[in-house]
Amino acid sequence: MRIEKVTFISAELPYWNLVTHAVFPEYGVPLVATIVRDAGYDVQLFVEHIGPIKWDRVMESDVVCFHAFSSTMPKTIEYIKKIKAARPDVPIIIGGTHASVMVQDTLQYCDVVVRQEGDVTLPEVLEKWKNDESLDDVLGVSYWENGEVKNTPNRPFVQEFETIPDLELIGGYTDWPRWKLLRKLKMRWQVIQTTRGCPYDCSFCIAPRELGRGYRLRSIDSVIDDIKYQQKLTGAKYFFIVDNHFTINRERTKALLNRIIEEKIDWYGICFTRLEVARDEEVLRLLKKAQVNTLYMGLESFDNKVLKLLNKKQTSDGIRKSLKAIKSHNLRVLGSFVLGSDDDTVETIRGTIDAAIEADVDYVALFPLSGYPELNAPTIPINRFFIPTWDRLDGTFVIFLPKNMKPSTLQREINQAYMKFYGPRQIWRRIRQGDFFAAIKRIAY
Repeated sequence: MRIEKVTFISAELPYWNLVTHAVFPEYGVPLVATIVRDAGYDVQLFVEHIGPIKWDRVMESDVVCFHAFSSTMPKTIEYIKKIKAARPDVPIIIGGTHASVMVQDTLQYCDVVVRQEGDVTLPEVLEKWKNDESLDDVLGVSYWENGEVKNTPNRPFVQEFETIPDLELIGGYTDWPRWKLLRKLKMRWQVIQTTRGCPYDCSFCIAPRELGRGYRLRSIDSVIDDIKYQQKLTGAKYFFIVDNHFTINRERTKALLNRIIEEKIDWYGICFTRLEVARDEEVLRLLKKAQVNTLYMGLESFDNKVLKLLNKKQTSDGIRKSLKAIKSHNLRVLGSFVLGSDDDTVETIRGTIDAAIEADVDYVALFPLSGYPELNAPTIPINRFFIPTWDRLDGTFVIFLPKNMKPSTLQREINQAYMKFYGPRQIWRRIRQGDFFAAIKRIAY
């Protein structure tokens, strides 16, 4: 098979949420696109919320690869039908969490599913096709062969990921001057990854399944070079560190933060971490000094029964104590909460929001309990799912029957919790504290 032009597409999210105000691509798609480019292919990437899809380029491609969230599957399917109507011969590959979990469903619309990490898998698929060879010995793929689905064994997780994604592969990436960002009420966020994997086993979380429990480290030199490249390309200061847990290996975290300080990196960083970070005063001090100013933490609940059910390995008293230590270093906390588990009631949900306000959590992200309709789903029995279309599985909509309330009640409680947390009383509270930045952010939310 002749393969020269490979085009990647990431469709736009269907509904407004807490990240749609930002101009930033997923980390994985530009990375894999860069690796494919470096393997010798003519590559173009379209991230729809950043720049429009150029269909002339798509239609002349030898292979089209889609990255799909569950919520973008309807639009992805629409685009695949459009491509197949004009070019029924062009192979379609889909990757991403949805494809990795809902393999059979995804294979209705494509030729190959790349499961989990695509760094090594996708270039191997292209090389096999290029040489007219079978995919039988390519690990981590599901595909059609003679009308039947074949699933090869999972690929071991990648141990080295030093490649710096070439963001200029993204159509329109550099076409966002400040006036355009202001006019469209958006801001540019850069994305950086320094580690992969998470050793914890929270019952609701898909991350260990997708990236493994082994904690893999990217070299500090590569991280620093990536940050400098992105800042030179865009001039942006805001960076989201998308590691599942940035601070697990504390000695390595300290080394990286010290390097950022030594290099005088002028940025504003946000990282994912857990309450355990509060046990190390030096890490907290370095986070602040390195300008990693906001910690995105999975607090999930202030109810101990709910925390135990979610297998969080933390307690409400521990949360309060850790938050106090973190806040003493003038670090901000974005608390993530999962609402609607079998031990949640209307009272526990309201109590959690009140506790978050009392503990002075700076921002909250509220998610109804979610998952995939699988026979052995870890959090929600398959007979309690109701998903009218995949676009509703975006972390915003209630898509299951809760045990202790109606779905509409859970949806309403989440909406009202947002209104309470970001409402006028809390805005005024921040103004009285002299924290005008947080007050403005609350107004924006």
